[in-house]
Amino acid sequence: MTRRIGRTQSAILVLAAALSVIGCSSTPPAGFTAAPGASAGASTPPLATASTAPSAKPHVTLPPADIGVREIANGLPGPDGLVGAPDSTGRLFVIDQTGKVFIIASGSLLPQPFLDVSAEMPSLDPSYDERGLLGLAFDPSFATTGRVFVDYTAKLRKGAAAGMDHTDVVSSFRVSAGNPNQVDPASEQRILQFEQPQANHNGGGLGFGPDGDLYIGVGDGGSEGDVGPGHAAGGNAQDTSRLNGKILRIDVSGASGYTIPADNPFARSGGRPEIYAFGLRNPWRFSWEPAGQHRLLASDVGWGRYEEVDVIVAGGNYGWPIREGLHCLDVTAPLSDVPTCASTDKRGRPLIDPVFEYTHAAVGIAIVGGFVYHGSAISSLAGKYVFADLSQDWTGNTPIGRGSILAATPSGGAGTWPWARLSITGDPRLGFVAGFGEDAAGELYVLTRDQLGAIGDTGQVLEIVPGG
Repeated sequence: MTRRIGRTQSAILVLAAALSVIGCSSTPPAGFTAAPGASAGASTPPLATASTAPSAKPHVTLPPADIGVREIANGLPGPDGLVGAPDSTGRLFVIDQTGKVFIIASGSLLPQPFLDVSAEMPSLDPSYDERGLLGLAFDPSFATTGRVFVDYTAKLRKGAAAGMDHTDVVSSFRVSAGNPNQVDPASEQRILQFEQPQANHNGGGLGFGPDGDLYIGVGDGGSEGDVGPGHAAGGNAQDTSRLNGKILRIDVSGASGYTIPADNPFARSGGRPEIYAFGLRNPWRFSWEPAGQHRLLASDVGWGRYEEVDVIVAGGNYGWPIREGLHCLDVTAPLSDVPTCASTDKRGRPLIDPVFEYTHAAVGIAIVGGFVYHGSAISSLAGKYVFADLSQDWTGNTPIGRGSILAATPSGGAGTWPWARLSITGDPRLGFVAGFGEDAAGELYVLTRDQLGAIGDTGQVLEIVPGG
């Protein structure tokens, strides 16, 4: 890319590189080279580890910190999410982009994967890729059904349209009758499948709502600005005949397949009946408030300048690619100010503003969120929406991860939520923060690694603990 669009030439690199699993471009960053001998899907076995924090930068004195982080596992190639077991075992299920789910049980990372779909996936680019295993959710009736659901990018299925890159798959598995720490690989049922035109912007958020339905976050299909081959005029995210750029809601309570909830916005006409909300770029993660209105909160990864969090409502249109965050957007010049744009969609309904945004210059290049904290370990975070950012900008041609952990204060009324970066005991360099997780008790975890690609063994699981 030679067109100058931002603060420095490094800003162009960020737009081209940004992020291994939730970023902006389908091309790897210029000048970034995988470790010698590294390959997608090849790594040393994950290791259990003692409870230690990442290496800290030297400081003479530090004020009391908002939070601390405690390493509970390492040796993973590409951790990008964590889900607590919906039972009394206290197990943590770690999603790894390379196609495996690992279990942390009694403080140890078990060597045998709980689930492995790597053989179904396309080969991942070891330097930079957004495909892979992206989401995991347990059936609300898991105790009786033993069903788990995953969202992953599969090899292009037979009969797919020409020019597509891969097939996004939502599948269910059943836990093995003889081993609660493994699924039966033969039990896979592909519930929902659809194609993505490019390798990036797959979304991947997966979760069961308070209504018992399964919600699925889907990116706009990739490329840049939701334009190009495989993208509708005006963007996939605005086209309700396509699943790309949406949050979907389906009923999977039956023995197989899915049905459409009767109150889905397009259950009868006007668009794909699976669609719950639209106008999203790359809804990487979402969660529900644990109390009150139980609002659905989604982090939508931005493009040129802004990252955002949205309160998702049925039928809501969140503006992409007409807007980025609260701001009008020209997709041909994403770092330019645009004075005016449409405030309604083609049906005349208003575009919905995010509840908060931040700029790349202020924090970092990709939002990774998040949960409203309802654990008991850190009273100062009670009721706060805690989230992260992948990494601050870097200079030069070598990506260096400098992730952040942040918190916002939810509001029940109009207006944006205040937010702040959290200080961490020892001021450690977190690396690339690719995922967030929550256990059954409401405590929070961040998933980090030292490289953009899902390779090697630098991936860590860090628990957020009280600061010191």
